[in-house]
Amino acid sequence: MLKYDNMYKEAELISWNRLSSDDLGGYQPPLTVHMPIQPLHSPDFVFVDCALNVSRRKVLPELSVFDIESRAAVKAMECMFLQFAFDNPPFVPDLRRSQMSLAEGKYPVVQAQYYAWDTLYSLEYFCNRVDDVQSLLQVTVSVKNEGEDYQDVHVRAKLNFQNESDVFDYHYVPFYWDASKWLPCNRTVLEGDRLLRDGQVIGKVLPGAFDCVWEAEAHFGDDEYNKPFNCSRPYYVTPAMRLRDVENVLHFSAGLAPGEHKDFSITLLVNYEAVTAEHLKSLAETEPGACRIRALQYFKEPLQRDIAALVCPAAGLDNIFTELQTSTLQLLVRFAGDKHLIPFQGGSSERHYVWVWEAVCMLMPMLRLGHFKPVRQALEYIFTLQDGGCPPEGRFTTLDGAIGTTGPRWANSTGSALALAAEYYLYSHDEEFLGNYLDPMIRAARWITGEIRATRKLNSDGSRPLHYGLMPYACATDGDKGYVIAFTDSYSYWGLSKFVTMLELIRHKDFQEFRDEAHAYRTDIGMAVDGLSRQDGYINRRVPDAGTEIIARKFESVVGAGHLAYCDAVDITGDTFSRYIDYVENSVADGCFLGKMDREVLYMGVGEWVWHGIYLRLGQWKKAFIALQANLNYGITRDTFQVQERFSRFDPAFTPWQPNGSGNGKFLDMILKSFYYDDGSVVTLLGGIPFVWLEQNVHTELSGLYTRQACVSLSADITGDGKCALVLRTDGTAPLPEKIRVPGHLSVQTVSEGIEDIGRGCFRLPERDCFEARLILVQSSR
Repeated sequence: MLKYDNMYKEAELISWNRLSSDDLGGYQPPLTVHMPIQPLHSPDFVFVDCALNVSRRKVLPELSVFDIESRAAVKAMECMFLQFAFDNPPFVPDLRRSQMSLAEGKYPVVQAQYYAWDTLYSLEYFCNRVDDVQSLLQVTVSVKNEGEDYQDVHVRAKLNFQNESDVFDYHYVPFYWDASKWLPCNRTVLEGDRLLRDGQVIGKVLPGAFDCVWEAEAHFGDDEYNKPFNCSRPYYVTPAMRLRDVENVLHFSAGLAPGEHKDFSITLLVNYEAVTAEHLKSLAETEPGACRIRALQYFKEPLQRDIAALVCPAAGLDNIFTELQTSTLQLLVRFAGDKHLIPFQGGSSERHYVWVWEAVCMLMPMLRLGHFKPVRQALEYIFTLQDGGCPPEGRFTTLDGAIGTTGPRWANSTGSALALAAEYYLYSHDEEFLGNYLDPMIRAARWITGEIRATRKLNSDGSRPLHYGLMPYACATDGDKGYVIAFTDSYSYWGLSKFVTMLELIRHKDFQEFRDEAHAYRTDIGMAVDGLSRQDGYINRRVPDAGTEIIARKFESVVGAGHLAYCDAVDITGDTFSRYIDYVENSVADGCFLGKMDREVLYMGVGEWVWHGIYLRLGQWKKAFIALQANLNYGITRDTFQVQERFSRFDPAFTPWQPNGSGNGKFLDMILKSFYYDDGSVVTLLGGIPFVWLEQNVHTELSGLYTRQACVSLSADITGDGKCALVLRTDGTAPLPEKIRVPGHLSVQTVSEGIEDIGRGCFRLPERDCFEARLILVQSSR
């Protein structure tokens, strides 16, 4: 177990081999409690969990957190879920004992196994799209006798309909499941092979070699449980998992010889409120094998059309890379009749709301991967929030041009949306989008510049206030209100600076005006940061405003001054920020974590994401890698790669906001920067990838990565003599960048002709017509 109290301070003392191990931190990784399997863009979220249930939870359109009536209605929403119990007398699966995986290690066809008393229960869950409003959910169950004697096996399945809040807890409650979750429901019945809800056919059963009966009622006593228990079969059903009273369930039973297995399947119409004759025809014609093939191909297809690809089996990084993209596309929802996609954050309890900053974090790396169409359609939705009914909240002079959000009204939404829109054009060169949205982008930028101009006022004594030239008092996050420079001004500047880059490219007449505004804004931010810096290096994330501000103490490490560096709003090599780095490493970092909230809970993905990029820019490779590894081990589930917002040291079932849209994007951003990171002055290659991973892979490749100029590909092949052949090339539409950098843990032995070594791991490429560069690397002793 690799565990240090101050891992970032001690990084250089730890070998790359130890840092690359899977036991960084020494905690149990989180469990999968919300694994989405619904078709892309569906408003019907279908989740599989580690207690082997599968549920349909609908996403509703046009909700706002400030709409009290709608929020109350959401709590009373009905959900459909299919739950299972094994053996006879029946027991409920223990979520700690299940094993889950994805088809081919990365696609949302979910496989689960459960083992008890020499019996292996295998379940597979997947969805198939029928049309714009309907999909089919299929669960196939296989039971195998792995014992030495003949066995009678039993599986009970209950199709249940309940108010969601009566079954599934608010997402900050650790997930649990026991027999108390088998709530009464008499709305379902089996007629022949058809499942009916309130008289309407919504599913069918294919019993295969099992006998299947509708069991209206059955009862069991405690003395009937655990009779197979002994020292060689130590499975034990605890009282909470004993399903003593059963009603209205499907009861499957069969006899199995040693080594024998038998299967059955259940297929359901997911949107059971809107069943048509065509849907019933699709249900009747469904066949398990063909449907599985179709479902798998459906999820493969969007990643095969001019989309970047990764080959990196080490740490399962290429499988994670695939699932994060798929999960992101699942969280972009299209409601019937809409053209745009709504970028929902995910999770469960508050899945109906949009946080624009979170959405931008989710979508920004998708541009580098080539997902231009869904990003544009999500941007088109985000711009419907400009001048809309969900404006940012603060002491603004006007809201004209501001972009809001249906979640809490963060003031950085306008800058975040402007950043994504500018980057979309810079990567896609979509002239139609520019024609439609240049004016809204200019209005968004003018809103930012107008608000910062309005705070350029001196105090009555002629002194300069710390919030001079910054955004006014505003709602910064769910927990912070005030002059929160680290989160409001960071991303307001981020959007303005990217917009300036876009204006320069298109030679817009207002380019100089906005460039001057961005320069002045950065200068004012820098002066405020100097004034907020303490002697010990700490930089306050907000300008104090006693008596009116609301500040969440536990979010200090999450929304701190590191965001200023991520957005390039401060000089990370200057004395003020250098002292802040020391402060963070001495007083904020907790082992491998950079988002400590308290003794138990770590906020995952944000702190590690921000500091990963900072450390790469500073050439502190091991620290960047620790941040990646922390997120790899505790920011996602290790079986199905689901990202969640927080991690508990004590309870792996604490997984709020899983899946997590912005977490998907931040993790993708970290992966891409680990291979290819353009910080505006130099491109760093393999900065976050240890040599031992290259050796494990033998062949490593990131291909089809979009940059603002061209698509690039990077490959690294172990040659068998302890060396690695590194090749960087473009697609021919533009030459390679002028300057590249190789990290200190990889020594460059030779380079192809025309490449100039300019020191400190940096190399200058030929100015013209350089479309390919080759280097030979060896592992450095550093």
